[in-house]
Amino acid sequence: MKRLKRVLALTLAAVMLFTLGGCKKKTPEEVLEAATKKMSKVKSADISGNIKMKMSSTSSTSSSLEMNMGLKMKATDMTSEDMKMDMDLTMGIAGQDMVIKAYYADGYYYMNYSGQKQKQKMDFTAMQKQMESSTGQFDMSVDNYKDLKMEKKDDNYIISFKFKEKALNDYINKMMGQMNSTGAAGSSTNYADQVKFDSMSGTMTVNKDSEITAQKINMVVSSKEDTKLKIKMIVDVKYNSIGKDVKVTLPDDLDTYKEVPATTAAPSTTTAQ
Repeated sequence: MKRLKRVLALTLAAVMLFTLGGCKKKTPEEVLEAATKKMSKVKSADISGNIKMKMSSTSSTSSSLEMNMGLKMKATDMTSEDMKMDMDLTMGIAGQDMVIKAYYADGYYYMNYSGQKQKQKMDFTAMQKQMESSTGQFDMSVDNYKDLKMEKKDDNYIISFKFKEKALNDYINKMMGQMNSTGAAGSSTNYADQVKFDSMSGTMTVNKDSEITAQKINMVVSSKEDTKLKIKMIVDVKYNSIGKDVKVTLPDDLDTYKEVPATTAAPSTTTAQ
């Protein structure tokens, strides 16, 4: 009888071990790391998003400037030099609307702004950086995040986070370098010396297949040179299709685009060329 009790106890312990092991809750770090690996291998995507920015000054002559940018982008073969991309950017600044259409194919970046059609030779690596900037993407390495929290909603994980200081500096240099038409790669300009982060946080939605389906970043930045100047920015991006069949539509007249000299940086889509 004692031997039977021992066997039953061991059996019960084994069952509990495997049951609890199978139901072990995932940590936000584990979910984020799995999503990073999965997204780095994605070959095609259909992305839409919106970037809202408000620049305000509390000086004696208080003023503010708002900018809204809508984004639609489709890309295929994103991990190879055969990548193709078409992107629509709709920008509203100071009551004026602008539409920019951009494409990438055969090693060239094409842009149509107000009927001005230009193309620029651009290698695959530079184009990837341009796409990251346009969609407000952040380096997803787990080491760049802090204060990670996670909740389960249906089949999705909702992760909230903040960014570490070094990661913030890298991010602002990337974003400001692209928004500034003179921000060339390798430039000695350190935008992190010019701005201070009052706050920067975000949320990320990860589905059961470890795919990121949405990201939202909120930031408030102040100028170190003009302490009365403040910028609020919200980057809201949705990944409508990840790794699925995505069709990129290129215009028939790309051969009529005027070629301009290549630079060391990707051309900014937030400034007229």
